[in-house]
Amino acid sequence: MRLASLTLATLTAAAIGGSAVAQTMGIATNPQGSLYYAVGSAVSQVVSNKTKHKLRVQPMGGSSTYVPTLNQGQIEFGLLNVIDPAFAWEGIENFKGQPPAKKLRLAAVMFQLPIGIAVAKNSPYKSLKDIKGVRMPAEFTAQSTIRFVQDAVLASAGLSTADMKKVPVRDYVQGMRLLGEKRVDAALFGPGTGASQEAHAKLQGEGGLRFLPLESSPDAVKRIHEIMPAYPYTQNPSPAIPGVEAPTTLMTYSAFLVTGAHMSDDVVYEIVKTLHGSKEDLAKTHGVLRRFNPDRMTEPHKVDWHPGAIRFYKEIGQWPPKAPS
Repeated sequence: MRLASLTLATLTAAAIGGSAVAQTMGIATNPQGSLYYAVGSAVSQVVSNKTKHKLRVQPMGGSSTYVPTLNQGQIEFGLLNVIDPAFAWEGIENFKGQPPAKKLRLAAVMFQLPIGIAVAKNSPYKSLKDIKGVRMPAEFTAQSTIRFVQDAVLASAGLSTADMKKVPVRDYVQGMRLLGEKRVDAALFGPGTGASQEAHAKLQGEGGLRFLPLESSPDAVKRIHEIMPAYPYTQNPSPAIPGVEAPTTLMTYSAFLVTGAHMSDDVVYEIVKTLHGSKEDLAKTHGVLRRFNPDRMTEPHKVDWHPGAIRFYKEIGQWPPKAPS
């Protein structure tokens, strides 16, 4: 396991927040080539360049692999979407069979992940309610969290994947490609992703992609929140985002920098403070970090926040966390 590189000396140093010695710490991410690996590399670069702490990416098989290491104090940081810490905290869903990860601590909201359901532009479907019973990707055997994301989008319209003709896929990228191949009628898409642009190009005979608007009434948002903490947002047209020709309501959810209760308050304080002041540097390293918002580094969550992070957020007026508006 890659954790073998984290020596006892490293772990001991990480616990000593006031040490002047440079600390080599790990940030666990999904495998190399993934979005979270790229973001982890960006965070590592900024922290290593701007503080006395040395942060190194530790790619692993996925969140179910590295959440236990965070909880057990075997690594210092990790990147997780909003759902995984909640499930790990209670030992449910993809963390079923594992002890509840009650030593996880949140450190910062790093960016928002926009998502929506798209169809072929010339299809008859104009709203999410219209797609009941159509062919749609399901199961997501290699990316189980996406099942909840898809159901959250559908829940806004009072639907779920159970209402569809399910087409099993490994992950949501495969689902996007199936729409381009006309093997499904609707699919979950990340706006502007490479796979969405690929599907849009393949569907030129059908006019390309078209995103269906999320239902965003108070009741619709309540249904979304019964599945996951996610929120409506308005996606404006952009040449880089096929399928959006007018302002369209889609869904967004957060990705977090996560740590453990074993981490020094002073270390976590210094790192979140450094990230807060590094928007420009982060944005230069990866496009998704243009969505990093230093004015919104907290949000309500069932997992506890780290005391070192709380100290900083109190100083800048971001505590207690407020739900995105």
